[in-house]
Amino acid sequence: MLLSALAVVWLYPLVWTLTNAVKSSADIYRAPWDMPWPPAIGNIGEAWSRGQLGLAMANSAYVTAMTVTVVLVLSVTAAYALTRLRPPGRAVLFLVVLAPLIIPTEVLIVPLFSMFRALGLVNSLPGLALTNVVANVSFATLILTGYFRTIPQDVIDAARVDGAGRVDVLLRIVIPLARPGILAVAVLVAVFTWNDFGGSLVLLQKPDVFTAPLALSRFSTFYATDQGLTFAGMAIVILPPLLLFLAVQRSFIRGLTAGAIRP
Repeated sequence: MLLSALAVVWLYPLVWTLTNAVKSSADIYRAPWDMPWPPAIGNIGEAWSRGQLGLAMANSAYVTAMTVTVVLVLSVTAAYALTRLRPPGRAVLFLVVLAPLIIPTEVLIVPLFSMFRALGLVNSLPGLALTNVVANVSFATLILTGYFRTIPQDVIDAARVDGAGRVDVLLRIVIPLARPGILAVAVLVAVFTWNDFGGSLVLLQKPDVFTAPLALSRFSTFYATDQGLTFAGMAIVILPPLLLFLAVQRSFIRGLTAGAIRP
């Protein structure tokens, strides 16, 4: 019963978005729960063209791919070092990794923009990817640290006895065994990056580098918002992360539920 209630709570916004995507703005304001006939299918095409969603989604895909790649490289190596190499002051290092999760994002907006403007990274997709890497690497390291602890030490010791170096152990033993956890982290980082609106709003000002969430603002003016096109654009934009989750949901859940975090 509880799971059914949670499912309804989570599905409600999705169903409401998809339903309103085929309504005109007048129908949405008049009767939010009625389904007009015939549905306004033309909203989808108009939202795609007016919002330039093809270009925006390509920009989001580029930023997401770059962010996920860099975050995985940094978090996998950091989690491996914290769990298996046992450096001096490991507990302190773990707290340092957690520290960025404590700082409110809003505090960083002004210094972030000033720094990126000085570096020439405003209106830069790699610059936006860099902000997402910084925002997600601590979180990814936290999850992978817990997952790496579930890998039996005996397996690693056997590989070391056979002459495998630390890099070989990481590439040939740890990463294959931790594939579900790494996949779960990749999915979470990809979804967070794809949905990032704040970073895009601060750093991207030219329309040709807008990401998908920022492109939805094209349907709003100072005086009004075309709700029908906004919902249609949202329905288009949420499809890639939704399909990604459906494709890897079993490995995703398995990766999140394995292990416990112990500093």
